[in-house]
Amino acid sequence: MVQEMERGAFSWGEIDTQAESWAGALAAATASRGAVRQLFGDGGRVLFIGCGSTHYLAQFAAPFFQAVTGRPSCGLPSSELLLQTDTVVAAGERPVVVALSRSGETSESIMAMEKMRALGCQGLTISCYGETGLSAASDMTITIPEGREKSFAQTRSFAGMLVAAQAVAALVAKDEALLAELAALPGLAADLIARARPLARRWGEDASIQRITYLGSGWLYGVASEATVKMKEMSLSMAEPYHFMEFRHGPMSLVDREHLVVALVSERARDYELAVLRDLQERGARIVAVANDTRGLEAFDDALALDAPVSERAHPVLYLPVVQLMAYYRSMARGLNPDRPRNVVMAIKLTCTEMDA
Repeated sequence: MVQEMERGAFSWGEIDTQAESWAGALAAATASRGAVRQLFGDGGRVLFIGCGSTHYLAQFAAPFFQAVTGRPSCGLPSSELLLQTDTVVAAGERPVVVALSRSGETSESIMAMEKMRALGCQGLTISCYGETGLSAASDMTITIPEGREKSFAQTRSFAGMLVAAQAVAALVAKDEALLAELAALPGLAADLIARARPLARRWGEDASIQRITYLGSGWLYGVASEATVKMKEMSLSMAEPYHFMEFRHGPMSLVDREHLVVALVSERARDYELAVLRDLQERGARIVAVANDTRGLEAFDDALALDAPVSERAHPVLYLPVVQLMAYYRSMARGLNPDRPRNVVMAIKLTCTEMDA
């Protein structure tokens, strides 16, 4: 029994206490209000980069930033910016680069930032640590110590950095209403996590499920991608992300009763997304839907309402507890340790082209 309690204890605690990271992220970003606005200037494209989970965070942050600020933005792996620069940045272009990194020591992100700074670009790091190789390569760093973790799989850190990226967008846009909504989020966490646990356990422990697809569109595609990598890392399960409408184009052939679809339902495209889910259900998929309310979700296998009294722009971090807990419970049910996923390390560091042991 002692061994069972110890296994997964870090992940459980870090998921459960992530509201501290949400609050810390907002405080850290707003404390740098003037410096953030000065760094981003008045225009130009913004690149969000990261590795692993923070690459998926970049997939979220770029479309979110563009929607809030009106500035063109792109999210991509740090390695692509480093090694395929001319496929990303036009000759003479000087985009602002935002590097997302839990540790601040991932070699690809450091090298990509150094390269872009040498080309004359401004650089911002969002991290859980301050004095790092990445912070040294950047013009400024937003540090979220409340996001630090002992587990290797990112949960609390990812959530904090996501809120920080949202706050940066709000600061650049001078959107005080969005900042106020982000400030309300930590107060929603305890109830949401408590309501998410039974659903996450029910589906996470279901051994009949052989494949899992996470659906999310717009900025929620990045969240769906992160949900996928959490399930892969923690439980060694077959999982993949898709945009809602894209899943009809070929991947729908995979659907049967062994296939679980976890749908991160938006408000802006809700009718289209629910139509996709009905099609999948007719073909045998089991459907778990997460949305701000349960309108139209009654016919699916399960549903969780976020019940958030804030606009859709402030919802994204609220989808994380249930998908993180689902991966946690599946890992535990398989006898694995979600704190130490197989072959996963805290940060990838390179010597020349080789990964350090």
